[in-house]
Amino acid sequence: MDLLSKVIKSVIIHRFDFGAALEHALKLCPALGKHSGLFHFTPQCINRYIWAHKLYQPWGRKLPLQCPQCGVLNSWSLVGIQNGGYKIQCSNGGCGLVGGRRQMERHSIKVDCPSNATLIAVSKEAGWLKTSKPSVV
Repeated sequence: MDLLSKVIKSVIIHRFDFGAALEHALKLCPALGKHSGLFHFTPQCINRYIWAHKLYQPWGRKLPLQCPQCGVLNSWSLVGIQNGGYKIQCSNGGCGLVGGRRQMERHSIKVDCPSNATLIAVSKEAGWLKTSKPSVV
């Protein structure tokens, strides 16, 4: 309800455009994104807002609950940023070890920023990722 009241206040009292009011309100409600995303339909386009966090949901992509290589739960750590993408790696020291010997590298995931996305930053680590598609009339 907090998001809705902020948008209504911005549109009715401050006379903001609805899209601008929605983006401003989203900046003030970062916890909402951890649970849901939003769609904003206009005659021209459909805007999708997805919560993004460098470590928990890089560029809006949910990470696996466990490492597919070693099976450890929530073991991800950010190890690098390249060309706007994030390299996430399993932080389990035993990942890739077989019989105490390193048989392969720790499992890693590269997550690139979607080409048509804009980040509405909330903090250094998190924000709302906005993607747009033209409406089909």
